[in-house]
Amino acid sequence: MAEVLKGIPLGIDNFKELLDKNAYFVDKSLFVKEVINNTSKIMLFTRPRRFGKSLNFSMLKCFLEKPECRKFDNQDQSYKYLFKKLDIASEEELLAEHQGRYPLLNFSFKKIKANNWQEAAYLLKEEIAREYKRHRYLLDSNLLTDFEKDEYQKLMRKEAQIFNYSSAIKELTDYLKRYFNEKSIVLIDEYDTPLHYAKLNGYYDEMLNFMRALMIDGLKGNDSLEKGVVTGIMKISQESIFSAFNNPETNTIIDSFCADKFGFTEAEVKEMLAYYSISDQLDIVRDWYNGYLFGDRVVIYNPWSILNFVKSNPQQPQTYWNNTGDPGLIKEALQLDQKKGKEYLEKLYQGQSLEVEVDSNIIYDYVFNDVDKALSFLLHSGYLKAEKKGQAYPKYSLSIPNREIRLIFKNILANWFNFEEQSGDLIVDMLNSLIKGDLSSFEIHLQDLILVSSSYYDAAASTRVLSEIGQEKEKQENFYHGLILGLMTYLSDKYYLESNKEYGLGRADVVLLPKDTDQDAFVMEFKNEYTTSDISAAAAAEKALQQINEQKYAEALKKQGLKKVYKLGIGFKGKELALKTEIE
Repeated sequence: MAEVLKGIPLGIDNFKELLDKNAYFVDKSLFVKEVINNTSKIMLFTRPRRFGKSLNFSMLKCFLEKPECRKFDNQDQSYKYLFKKLDIASEEELLAEHQGRYPLLNFSFKKIKANNWQEAAYLLKEEIAREYKRHRYLLDSNLLTDFEKDEYQKLMRKEAQIFNYSSAIKELTDYLKRYFNEKSIVLIDEYDTPLHYAKLNGYYDEMLNFMRALMIDGLKGNDSLEKGVVTGIMKISQESIFSAFNNPETNTIIDSFCADKFGFTEAEVKEMLAYYSISDQLDIVRDWYNGYLFGDRVVIYNPWSILNFVKSNPQQPQTYWNNTGDPGLIKEALQLDQKKGKEYLEKLYQGQSLEVEVDSNIIYDYVFNDVDKALSFLLHSGYLKAEKKGQAYPKYSLSIPNREIRLIFKNILANWFNFEEQSGDLIVDMLNSLIKGDLSSFEIHLQDLILVSSSYYDAAASTRVLSEIGQEKEKQENFYHGLILGLMTYLSDKYYLESNKEYGLGRADVVLLPKDTDQDAFVMEFKNEYTTSDISAAAAAEKALQQINEQKYAEALKKQGLKKVYKLGIGFKGKELALKTEIE
C-alpha cells in the first residue's frame, strides 16, 4: 500500500492544529530554546509577512503555557505530546524546567486593519477582551477584589473606554501572578500592523499613543513578567515604543541570531522536495523563491511560496507571495521622488544592486518622505535582500532576491501608469508590431498609449496632465522614459531589458537584447521638446536617431553577434509622438 503523504499546511499558523492533523512540519522547535536561554526580558523579532512568525509564536505558547490557562478553551490537557518527536525533545533539562510552566498571554494584532481610529479601537478592545475571556477562571477566585472583578468584566465585555485597555497587560499579569504564584510570558504577534494601517489612514498618532502605553505599561518594569516576546515586520522607531525598554533584544533580517528559525533553509527545502518526490524541481525553486539572506550568511527560501509550489500539481511556479500583501508598497515608497524612484526601480529590475545605509529602526514619516529610507522599509518587508559591504556597517548592497519578487517589480513598473486598466489589447498589439519590425504600426500604437497614459503623468497620484506642466521638460522626459521602460517589461521573457547602460560611446536610453541571438535587437533614444518650442516632435526624433548613430550604440550591439539592430529615435512634444528609424 502506497504511503499516504502528509498534507501541506497552507494557511495554518496554529501549531497544535498542524501537528494534530499530521501535516508537513518544518521543525523550528529549537526556536523555543533560543528564546528561553536568551537573558533579555524583552525580545523583538522582525521578519517579512508569511515567514513563520505566527506559527513560531503558537509553538512557543504550546510549549510554555500552563495547561490550566486553557481551562475555558477545553484544552487544559498537557501539550507535551506535541514535542516528543521534534528536535527540542533532546533538551531534557530545558523541558523539565520550562515546559508547561508559565501563565501566558497571547495577543495577535494582525487583524487590526481599520479605516479610522474608532474602528481600530473596537478591534483592539476585541483582541484584548478575547484574552481576558480566556482567563476568566480568575473571576472564580478570591484573589481579586470586587472592584478588580468589576473592572475585569468591563474589559472582557468591551464596555470600558479605550484608554482603560492600555493597562490591560499589566493588570492581567498581576492577577495571574497572584493566582499561580508564577510570572507570566507575554506574546505579542504583529505589533506593527495596527501602526502601519493607522499611518495609511490618518490616525497614526492615536494608534502610536495607545500601542506605546499598552506595551510600555505591560512590559517595562513589570514585576509580574517573566519575558515578553514581540513580532512584527519592522521596528517602529518614531517616539519609539522600544526605546523605553532597557536593552531589548532586537532581531531583524540583518542579524545572525535565530537567522535560520524563520523561513526555510536550503537543507529544509531539499528535504521537503525529496519527501514529495519532486527533487528534480530544485533548480526552479531556487530561481523563483530562494535568495533571501538573513544575518551574514543564512540563505532563506520564502516558506509561503514553497508550500504553495509543492501543493500545486503539477508544480507551477508563480508569484504566490504577492497575493498575501500589498505590493503597492513598492510604488508608494519609490514614487516619493519620481526621478530617483524610477531610477532605483529600473536598476533593481535589471538585476543591479543599490548600495545604501540600512536602517533597522523605521520612522514612518521618513519612510513616506525619503525614497532612500524607503529602501530599508522594502528590505524589512521582504521585497529586497541585503548583502553586507565589508565591515562598513550599516552599508549594504540591496537587490531583488529572486524571480518571484522580480515579477512583482515588473508588474509595478508596467502598471505605474495604469496600463492594464486603460489600454486593453493595445499593449499586445504595440509589442507584436515592434518585434515583427512593423515600426509604422508600432508608432501608431505607441501614440495611442501616450494619449491613454499621459493623464497619469504624476506617479504620486496627482491629477495634473501633461498640458498643465508643459514647461517641465526633464520631468516629461523621465515620464516617457519610465512609460516605455514599463511597457518593455512585458517582453522580459524573450528579451533582456537594459536602461542607461554603456554602449559604444555613451549610454542608450533603452536596449532590448534578444535572449535568442537569432532574433533582432532594438535600441531606443528619447528626446523631448517643450510644448512651447518651435521644434517639432519629428525633429526631436531625428535628433534622437542622430545620437544613436553618433554614439555608435548599434555598432556595439552588432559586435555581440546580433544580426540586425533596429534603431529607434523617439521624439515627444506634449502628447505628440514621432518616430525615426534605421536598421543596422
